[in-house]
Amino acid sequence: MITRRRFLGGAAATATALQASAARADISGIPSTTVTIGVAGPLTGEDHQLGEQLANGVRQAVAEANQIHGTFDVLFDTRTFDDQNLLAQATVTSQLVIDDGTVDALVGHLSGRVTEGALRNYVEAHLAVIVPTSGYDRLTEYGYGGVLRLLTKDSTEGNLGAKYCEDWFKPKSVAVLYQDGDYGFDVANGFSMRLGADKITYTPIKISWEKPDFVAAAQQTMAAKPDLVYLAGTVGDMGPVLDELADVKYDGALAASQGFFAQATLDKYATSAEGLVASSSIPPFQFAPADTQLIEDYQQAYGPLTSIAAFGYAGAQIVIDAVRRTGLVERAAIWQTLQQFGSYDTIIGTLSFLTTGDQMNPNVYFYEVKNGKWVYQRAAHAAGFLVK
Repeated sequence: MITRRRFLGGAAATATALQASAARADISGIPSTTVTIGVAGPLTGEDHQLGEQLANGVRQAVAEANQIHGTFDVLFDTRTFDDQNLLAQATVTSQLVIDDGTVDALVGHLSGRVTEGALRNYVEAHLAVIVPTSGYDRLTEYGYGGVLRLLTKDSTEGNLGAKYCEDWFKPKSVAVLYQDGDYGFDVANGFSMRLGADKITYTPIKISWEKPDFVAAAQQTMAAKPDLVYLAGTVGDMGPVLDELADVKYDGALAASQGFFAQATLDKYATSAEGLVASSSIPPFQFAPADTQLIEDYQQAYGPLTSIAAFGYAGAQIVIDAVRRTGLVERAAIWQTLQQFGSYDTIIGTLSFLTTGDQMNPNVYFYEVKNGKWVYQRAAHAAGFLVK
């Protein structure tokens, strides 16, 4: 989940791609029906690069879908809406999306509480929403229909991370460090509950988000005498604790939530993070041959495929697939049918969903810091579209 700080972002995408609207004119001269996919995210402000990555992923999926079509096939378009990744602005933006009248489904927003603040408006308007990058548990606890979440739920991520750590590190005592901000608590809770169920000793250590004391956190960690430290949060917010753990000579195993699976971990903490294993909802694309051409096409248009762009791409693919399977193009019809299909093939794998909107078989992928690089280890469970 993206919080007050960014963690899924990579290189900023270059805004030089072909626009989906270029494919809107049918060669027969007969106009086709158009479905517009809205994108809500930060297009201005400090997180604007993340919003552009999300929008570029949707744009490229739309461009790919529009490349080949028959005379009467549905075409797709995009429309972007700026929420600045702020709760108050997202509430206003959600009403703009609804009132716009052209948007038939939405991919957005980015962070958990921002998304939560906008969801009720969309549901009341019967507008289907694909939540691309937030694992915030509460988003799917309301029982909203027409809302699908792509990211593995935070507490589920924690649970899967604990299972991996138990198998890989075989710890006897674990220190679970987390923050009291937007992201971290639910992950830590899922991680700790799994440890408790498996009767493994753990010590929770809370780090204040407003006034973090990383020195004290490292000292508390050492006092607990763990052989594994798990970091539930983002590298932007909790990264300094890595250096503090190194300073107090902690030499046990290190693991972290996907908030640490970022270039910033390598850029700022390569030495102290050596050996750290982090989970991620993003699969290793180098082992997904079916995605090769899609990724090459994206890179030609926008540059490197970032995590956020991949989720935006997948979100648009789900809407496109649902429309093409049913032929339904009206907002309310798409909202009503989105969760009725068994599965969707996307750039991040084949996804199916529960009635809650969460994935039916959620997965995470584990990466280790080795010599200043992220190296893929394995998935929480087998993923058929990967060759490793």
